[in-house]
Amino acid sequence: MRRYPLASSLGVLLLLVLSAGSACTPAAPAGPAPASPAPARAAAPTATGPAPSPAAPASAPALPPRPDRPVAKVTIGILGTTSDVVFYLAEEKGYFEHLRIEPTFERFDSGGRMVASLATNQIEVGGGSPSVGLYNAIARGVQVKMVADRASSAPGHDTWHMFLRKDLAESGAVRDYADLRGRRIAVAAKGTTADVLIGRALERAGLTLADVEITEIPYPDMSIAMATGAIDIGVAPEPYASLAVQRAGAVKWRGSQELVPNQVAAVLMYTGQFIEQRPDIARDLMVAYLLGVRDYNDAFMKKQPEALARVRDTILRRTDLRDPELLERIEVGYINPNGLFDRAALAADYQWFRQYGGLTESVDLDQIVDDRFVQYAVSVLGPYR
Repeated sequence: MRRYPLASSLGVLLLLVLSAGSACTPAAPAGPAPASPAPARAAAPTATGPAPSPAAPASAPALPPRPDRPVAKVTIGILGTTSDVVFYLAEEKGYFEHLRIEPTFERFDSGGRMVASLATNQIEVGGGSPSVGLYNAIARGVQVKMVADRASSAPGHDTWHMFLRKDLAESGAVRDYADLRGRRIAVAAKGTTADVLIGRALERAGLTLADVEITEIPYPDMSIAMATGAIDIGVAPEPYASLAVQRAGAVKWRGSQELVPNQVAAVLMYTGQFIEQRPDIARDLMVAYLLGVRDYNDAFMKKQPEALARVRDTILRRTDLRDPELLERIEVGYINPNGLFDRAALAADYQWFRQYGGLTESVDLDQIVDDRFVQYAVSVLGPYR
């Protein structure tokens, strides 16, 4: 049987950061510039990805005036999931270029592991799960702010999927939540909102996390682990849940909207240093990000044909999903085109971490959620309709 070692702790890196006294105090972003129409321009080929396809004809969004400053490089953490397309759209459609931002994308195997790099300012922007590691790091002085929605459960849209080995589904060995007892369940990283999903599923049968075996396996390897029988159940976002169905014959079983309605599965995060030292760049990056999110919503929520064709093309070229037929079948996650996330749902998961998930430190969520950048971006772009 193939074995998968548990991921190492973030504690050492966090300790180094905290002993170096690198915490910083966020400053308010500069006031909004008046919006003015400007055409989105297709970006030239870059080191972060292949040349984009020709832009589909569409109405150009209103952008703020082009900043009068040098081009600023920003390092952004990504996961290889379908929702990363929002960054690639912002790059390929010229939103970053217009706002004089040059993104560099750093790949991680889970959102939880971005915390260490955010803590050490190796990346300035990350999209990851609100997690035990993140909350503990913030409680100990690491300056990271949750600034926008990255992926949320919404009616008809699951951010997490629980999928079963084919034989367990076909034999009826796993029918209801009580059948989870003793099962081997894979997550990419412990202490994330995937744990909350598992915990809520177990609670429905009067079980606890002690009644299952949870192991850490990177998303791309879950299909292999399931095919070889190393795990019984996986918990992952798209496209990895559908890849497990395709490659290992897995069966999708339960989703996050059923178990944790409106769960904030992932947030966009800025480091305190990024906010303090480059508030204008942080502000402009949010405008570019929301433009990418709105293109994503035009495609998958509104089903606009030109937008859908472009977004699917970008996903196939630049994320881990390379199969057009599979892309047609996956259930894409929801990202709020106005940038906000459900604070009540965030607080509910935080309380679960405190009670069951090993979160030993307490934090004030009002102090770590910073929606000023989203408010600025919406003031420039207007509400999404």
